[in-house]
Order: sequence, then structure tokens, then C-alpha cells
Amino acid sequence: MHPPSAPLLAILLLTLSALTTSAEVDLDLKINADHSISLSSALYSIPSICSSFNYDDSTTADDPVSFNTCKDHDQFYKPRAHRVNAKTHVVHAPKDAKSIPTIRQTFHDHGTHFTLQVHVDSPNSFKTNEMKVIDDATMEVEGVDGKALLVPFDNDIISMYQSRDLDNHANNLLQMTSAYVAPFYSEETRSGVVIGSLEHTVWKTGVKFHAKTLRLKDGTFGVHKLDVIAGLNGLEETRDYIPHGWVSSREQSDRANHLASPAFFMGEFDDWRDGMELYANSQVKKNPEMPEGVDNVVGWNSWGVTQFGTTLENAVAASEAMKTLEDVGFEGSFIDFDAVNLSFEEQSKLVETTSENGQNAGVYAAPWSYFSDDLDATVMCGGETYTQRELVKKNLKGEPMKALDKRINVPSVTNYAYDPTHPGVLCMAIDYVEEALDAGMKLIKIDFINWGVMEGGSNSDGSHYEDSVTTGMAAYNYGMEKIAEVIDNRMVISLSMAPTFPNHFAHARRIGCDQMYGGVEFTMNQLWGGWWQKEMLTLDPDLIVFNKNEIIDVPSVLKPFVNGFKMDSRSRVNKGVVHGGFYLAGDDMTNSTSVELTQKYLGNEEVNKIALLGEPFRAVSSPERIVVAPSVFELDSKKGGKYLAVFNYNPKSDIIRVDLAKTVVNGAKSYTDVWTGKKYDLVFVAEDAVEFQLRGASSLLMQFE
Repeated sequence: MHPPSAPLLAILLLTLSALTTSAEVDLDLKINADHSISLSSALYSIPSICSSFNYDDSTTADDPVSFNTCKDHDQFYKPRAHRVNAKTHVVHAPKDAKSIPTIRQTFHDHGTHFTLQVHVDSPNSFKTNEMKVIDDATMEVEGVDGKALLVPFDNDIISMYQSRDLDNHANNLLQMTSAYVAPFYSEETRSGVVIGSLEHTVWKTGVKFHAKTLRLKDGTFGVHKLDVIAGLNGLEETRDYIPHGWVSSREQSDRANHLASPAFFMGEFDDWRDGMELYANSQVKKNPEMPEGVDNVVGWNSWGVTQFGTTLENAVAASEAMKTLEDVGFEGSFIDFDAVNLSFEEQSKLVETTSENGQNAGVYAAPWSYFSDDLDATVMCGGETYTQRELVKKNLKGEPMKALDKRINVPSVTNYAYDPTHPGVLCMAIDYVEEALDAGMKLIKIDFINWGVMEGGSNSDGSHYEDSVTTGMAAYNYGMEKIAEVIDNRMVISLSMAPTFPNHFAHARRIGCDQMYGGVEFTMNQLWGGWWQKEMLTLDPDLIVFNKNEIIDVPSVLKPFVNGFKMDSRSRVNKGVVHGGFYLAGDDMTNSTSVELTQKYLGNEEVNKIALLGEPFRAVSSPERIVVAPSVFELDSKKGGKYLAVFNYNPKSDIIRVDLAKTVVNGAKSYTDVWTGKKYDLVFVAEDAVEFQLRGASSLLMQFE
């Protein structure tokens, strides 16, 4: 690489108007005198786009170093930019080409957005465990009442989506982290910027930032110390005890000296919610269509009430109960055993019963989990015998690592994560799947697979058994893709406790952690922050249970307090309806009262029709506080019909105010209560504003003409 021959002034004034985020807005990219790149548009500006990465050159004995395209500009020539079709490459050529890598920032115009990717070329093979495509930037965005959505790494440990104010001075001091993707938006206008990773094969990714509350222009909000990271790591951020694994240049290309970061999506949008949906739709790897003959997943799952005590009798009773509802939307129900060990004979009997009733049977698996502290126990598979100690993940000192989940503080429970690349682990997983397929199972719920993405492997130095796999994310992909290959789209694959990404091998994913009872607000928080995942897979809102009220299992003395937050039966159904995905009961159907409740509340055909549209609602506004849920959700169905769902999470009666001008039903004069079929005129209390009086812990599902 040679120094640029073009006049520096021309480079300084370089404007790439073809990089656009919409048909109306041009994005300007300029190279500044200080070697940084600036981005600006009608909506936002970033005066300095610097990229950095950790660099370990295997030819030297020195500790890894870090290169930054701005801070280390004395080691590089002035950057050059050139355009090839829709891609603009900004090249940082080293002055010492024999020992320092070349760094290339590639901006790819996709019309509605662009992607940014960092490429590194070195004279020697090298490795890295962190690449920042944007390092320590400041971004200002046009708008007021700025907010950011923080996305959790997975749906375990009661993870919640957070709404964070960007005009809060405390958030100027506190670092915020959003896994995978972060939108920055104006609550008032909904316009905003979305930044997120599109690839999840090797790296754990995320966005870190602080609110920018000082020295802002009028009518703007912003963030500073903005890092867009491949190599996100930490106990809080990614559930990891040890650092992110190293990625070798040889693993990314046929050329040993080349390595590329994941591609990161970046765009500005009139409605940030549209931007999040486009982000999800732009993922590099796509999810499979549902297996042939499956339109909707409706039915029953055993984890609601009977849980570990579930018997074949419970499942058969559930099959009979759901058959009574087949004329109102439950035709072809799935009857699923959850975390219960069924013999092959019992699986076959369940399949026989469900087949006779025109239904499907489902089964449970947790392939990357070991629920015991007996590491000397042995297991045989494929003619080989292994100790559990051989199979579980270890830290860099070779010590088995306890998996981090919601039960970590229970001293009597020890859970370990398996190495998904170990042949013994894969043998057990594949044998189990093949047995389920042979029995005729049509759905498999795969649980606690977030443990498989933990850094660490089964070898004594914490590396993975498969030596070509060097990161937790790569190990997770390695194992999950082998399971999906065996299933070959013959079963619905439903992920339960799992990282948000990758998910391209699955048809469905639980939107949040367990919430099957009265604590509807938790699940609605998950829909508020995670509805955009509908663009990739079917959303599972967890089960609908009527004859149990605890949000979680608690001592009897605490149940009156906990039950104060329970919502009514219609709201539990509405929770499932607005997710537009899995629609599963969870009561004990050997109990006649439970059957009656299920038939009553899951027997409303008009309500079920909305659930079976398969189209999740999305929130009209953000929550008023960090981790609660908003009250109003909307749907403009592609199949016709417009809907609002309004929730009162308060145990006391409350008035919910809705600005119809900010909803898909703007201009409406009346609505139909879907549950009762009664039609009501809207009563306006101000221009475009209506109020709904809801009794405590209740909700309203409305259809508009």
C-alpha cells in the first residue's frame, strides 16, 4: 500500500452523496484533517468514525497491542477513499507495512440503510478478541425527548428490555450496554437511528454508550463514548466468566492475513420501529419456513402447572380438552411434554393419542446443559464412555464452570454447561433428536441453550474440543446447526432460554423468561422491546394458565402480596393474542375446573382469529419507567383489520389515555370489543385523544373498522 496521490484537499471535501438512508436524505461521508471520518445526514451527525481492534501477531512474543485508525494516525498515511459500485472503502495504509496491518473501513449502501465493516490485512497471521467498528464516537440526533432501547443478551435471569432517557444527567455518567443492536430515537417524533450487528457466527456483539447531556444544540439529543463492538464480553453483558475467545485471521478467509469484523447495520428512520423491523429483516442468515402442514402452533404444554410431575395421563387429558376447541382455532393442536423424561414407549403412546385426535406431539431437550454437581458420573453414547467432567465447559485454568442462570444463588443447585463441539455431547443430543423423530414428534422445545454460548470449552485449558472453534458463539453455532441438520425441518424448532442471536436454525423463540400466570406486564415488556424479532421467527409469549396465579413459586405467606399483581383471565389470553405466535394452554387438564376455564377463555372464536393472524402487535409508545411495559399496543394487519390492545397493569381501576393520532386507528369514531362483540362510539376528551376506564388488572382488545 502506498501513500495517497490525490490532493489532500479533495479528500477532505469528499462527499459520498450516493450513501443514503432514504430516498429523501443524503448521507455525507467526509475524511477530516485529523484522519477521522465524519458522517452526517438530515437527522444525525457523527464527527469522528474511528475503528480499532486488539492485535496479536503470532510472530512476536510481545503482548497484544491495539490499533486505532484515529489515535494511532502517526503510524498510518492519510486515509484514501475509493468507491466500487455501492461500496466505499476508506483505507488506512501503514507506514511500516512489514509489521503493522492495513485497516479498511467499508461502507456499503443498501438504499434504505448502510452497513459498516472493518477489514484488516497483515503481513503475518494474527488474532484478535475485540474489534470496534466504531470506537469512542459522539453522535447527535435531531429531535427531543431522546431515548434508547437496551436489548438483553438473552432471555434468562428475568432479563428485561430497558427504556433509557438520553436527557438524564445520571446516564451521562453511567455506561449503558445493548446487546446486538441499539436504537436511539425521539419519543415525540419517533424518528431515530438504529445500529446493530447483522452477523452472529463467531462474535458476540453489542453497543455501549453514555448519554450526552452537555453542550448539545437546541432540538437535539445524543450519546458519547459510543462503541460498536464485536467481542462484547462480561458477566453482566454476556454471562461470561472468562474473556471473549480469540479469532484467528485464518478462520475468516483463504488468505491467512485477512480478517473482517461482522457487518453492522446503520440507518436513520422516520419511525425507529420500522428501522428495527428492517434491521431484523436484513440479517445475513435467514430462518426456515415452518415445516410443511404447520400454519400455527396452538395447543398445550406441560410446564404451566404439572411441570416435573407431568404424566402421560396429563398429556392425554390435555389432548382431549384441546380437541373440544378445534372448531374455534385449535385444530391440529400440539400437545407438548416439557422438562420430563419420557420413555420411548411413552413418547410413542402420546404420538398415537394425538394422531387419533388430529393433533401433533412435542418433546423437550436441553442439549447444552448438565443439571447435577456429579462430575464423575459417566455416560455412554456411540459406543464411547465419557465422564461428565470431560464434557462440561472449563475456564482457562481447567476448572469446570457453573452456568449462570436464574438459579445461580440456590446453593443446592449446580448447573454446568456442555461444550457443544464435544463428540460425546453431540452424540447425546443427536441420539435424542433421532429418537424423537422416530417416535413421530412434530415439535421440539430446546431449552437453556444460552449456556452453550458461554466462553470456555471442554479441554483443560478452556478451549473447545473442536480446535477450529475458538469462541462461545462459534461453538453454539457449531452445535445448533448440527441439530437443525438432523431435524431437517421435520419438527418445529422452538427455542426457550436462548440468546437473541443467532436464531437462523429455529422457527420460534420464547420472547422472554418464564411467565405463565398473572404477571402479564413482564411479558408485555418483552413484546415492547422485542416485537421486531417477528421478522425472523415466530414469537412465543409463554403459556396461558388460568388456575394458578403466582408469577413465581413463593412461600404461602408471600402469595397474597404476589397475587396482588395478577391480571385477569382475559388479559392472560390477550397477552398471547398480541404476540401473534405460539398460543398454548398450560393448565392441568385432569382437573375439571381447569378444563372449564380453558374452554371458556380460549373458546372465543373472534379473539382466537386475531391470535391466529400470526402478526404481533407493537407498542404505541415507550414505557414511562425503565423496565415496565407500556399500556397500548397496535396492529395494522396485512390481512385486513386494525386493532388496539390496552392494558391496565395496576391492581386498581385506572384511566388509560390514548392519542389516536399516533396510532394506526387515527380517524376512527367507534370500535368493537372483540371479547363481547359489542360496538362502542369513541368519546374524545381532547383533539384526537380518548380515554378508556379499565378496572384493576384488566385489558381491552378492540377492533376498528
